[in-house]
Amino acid sequence: MAIEIDYGNVPTEIYRHLREWILRGKLRGGDRIKIGAVAEDFGVSAIPVREAMRMLAADHLIDILPRRSPVVSELPREEILEIAEIRLLLEPIALASAIPHHTPDLLDRCAAVLEQYQQIEDSWKRVDLNRDFHLMLYQPCNKRRLLKIIADQYDGLTRFSQFIVVRSASARGSGSGNGSGGGGSFAEHQSILQACRADDRDAAVAQLQAHLEASIVRLRQGLESV
Repeated sequence: MAIEIDYGNVPTEIYRHLREWILRGKLRGGDRIKIGAVAEDFGVSAIPVREAMRMLAADHLIDILPRRSPVVSELPREEILEIAEIRLLLEPIALASAIPHHTPDLLDRCAAVLEQYQQIEDSWKRVDLNRDFHLMLYQPCNKRRLLKIIADQYDGLTRFSQFIVVRSASARGSGSGNGSGGGGSFAEHQSILQACRADDRDAAVAQLQAHLEASIVRLRQGLESV
């Protein structure tokens, strides 16, 4: 049975589905993606599939090889740590620029994300909510290139976090993991949000930096457990 897609923009739709499968771990590093099989699954020709592959390659999610099926890119440990270091350098800049443009409505929406984050036990969803909280908080900075670079970093962390979630569930028979969820991370998020509500830019940036540094420690612990 073909997968239902919006045929208004077929390559983008195929790209969106495959990207989600890679980030969610349905397709893992080293897996080959057969263009003919994908075309059959989506009920299309090979042409839009190849275009979708080029889009995935531009995101560094797959490697396109001559005369061979594309392969899902591996995510080296060094690159995972580099991603965390990029976040530590760039996200405080985005937050500092965004705070003067924060509105009560935006901060209320950030609080709602945190409340959902605290209430659910689904670690897969927590990874998404962590991303949503951070990007929502930075959005008013009005620096498109900066926001794009920051958003791109979350794809790699999502792949790693989802792997840890699956590994932890298999090892302990539960849904908890060492990814982006956890009580410590929730408290750190709350502290950042409280400083933003107080319009205290210095405190908010300091809280964010402390959170990102703690995240790097958690990330290293996760890497050691792999």
